[in-house]
Amino acid sequence: METKKRGLAKQIGYALPIALIVVLLATAILAMAFYGKEVETHLLSALTEAANRPWLVYGIVFVAMYASSFGLPVPEEVTLLTVGFIAFMARHPDLYPGTLEAGEGIRLTTAALVCFVAVLSSDVIVYSLGRYCGPRILRTHYVARILTEERMYQVRKWTSRYGAWAAGAFRFMPGIRFPGHLACGLLHVPFQKFIAVDGMAALISVPTQVFLVGHFGKEIIHLIKTYQPWIVAALVLGVLIHFRGKIAAFVAELRHKDK
Repeated sequence: METKKRGLAKQIGYALPIALIVVLLATAILAMAFYGKEVETHLLSALTEAANRPWLVYGIVFVAMYASSFGLPVPEEVTLLTVGFIAFMARHPDLYPGTLEAGEGIRLTTAALVCFVAVLSSDVIVYSLGRYCGPRILRTHYVARILTEERMYQVRKWTSRYGAWAAGAFRFMPGIRFPGHLACGLLHVPFQKFIAVDGMAALISVPTQVFLVGHFGKEIIHLIKTYQPWIVAALVLGVLIHFRGKIAAFVAELRHKDK
C-alpha cells in the first residue's frame, strides 16, 4: 500500500509540471495566433510603463535573478533580453510614444550594471549556502529534489577536474547553475577563485545580452516577427529538451504501471 502511494505521488510529481508546460505553451500559441495584435499592444504598453519606472525594473531584475539562481523556472536570459529591450525603447522615444527620454527613464548602461550585480550576488548567495550550511542543506526537500545524485555526480566530476574554472562553465548551463554553484560551496572551492571566475563569466554573458538588445532592438523584433512560427517551434523544442528527464521518467512510470 505504501509503495503504491509513493508511486502515485511520483507520477503526480512528474505529471503536474509537464501538464502545466503544455497548457502554457498551448495558451501562448493560441493567444498569438488569434489575438497577436492585441497581445502586442498590451505588451508594448506595459513595457513603455516599465521604461518610465527604472527603479521598479531594477527591483524586478533582482527578484527574477535570485529566483533563477535558486532553480526556479524564471529563465535568466528572458529577463536580460527584456531589460535590454526596455532600455532600447527608452533610447528611442520617437518609435515608442509615451516613453521618457533615456536620461529621465531607464538607462542602458545602468540596466546592464544592475543585471550584472544581481546575477553575481545571487551566485554568491547560492555558493555561501553550500559553503556555510554544508551537508545539512542537502537534506532539505527543495535542494534534494534539484540536486539529484546524477547531477551531484556530474557537478562533482566537473569541479574535481577543473576546480574553480567549473564555476564559469556552470554560468552558461541553465539547468546546472544552482546545483553547480551550490556544489562549489559544498566542496569548498576557494571564494576568491569562485568570485573571479564566475564574475568573468557573468561579465561576458550578462551585459552583452543587455547591450545587444539595447542597441539592435528594432532589428531583433523584426526578425522575431518574420520567423515567429520557427521561433515558437524552437521554444517548444527547447522546453521539451529541458524537461526530457521528467517526461521520460513519467512515461517509464506509466509503462511500469501497465506491466
